[in-house]
Amino acid sequence: MTKDQLLSLWNADNWEVMSCGVYFTAHRADKELHINCNDYTEAEILAMPFWERLAQELDELDRQAHEILQKEFPDDEDIPDLPLTDITIDKSGCYGTFSLCYDTGDAP
Repeated sequence: MTKDQLLSLWNADNWEVMSCGVYFTAHRADKELHINCNDYTEAEILAMPFWERLAQELDELDRQAHEILQKEFPDDEDIPDLPLTDITIDKSGCYGTFSLCYDTGDAP
């Protein structure tokens, strides 16, 4: 996949290549989604075979993540409203391999 194809697939901008990874902002359903590819090179990101599938199945993954969160925190009424803000693909060891990240607001 080329950079332009990836940006088009995700309706993305703000492509940044840094020594610590590749970062861009996707726009889906009038929301920004920050995609963080930590410790990857641009060539590695563009060679990843799953971008189209992830774009197609992201809503279902988000739904499943909300279900898991609700089971783990059954008394938290805010779980259904947590917005998906980031996707992190990380090989540096910080988060593991893949994570969906949600904005829970300011910590008390």
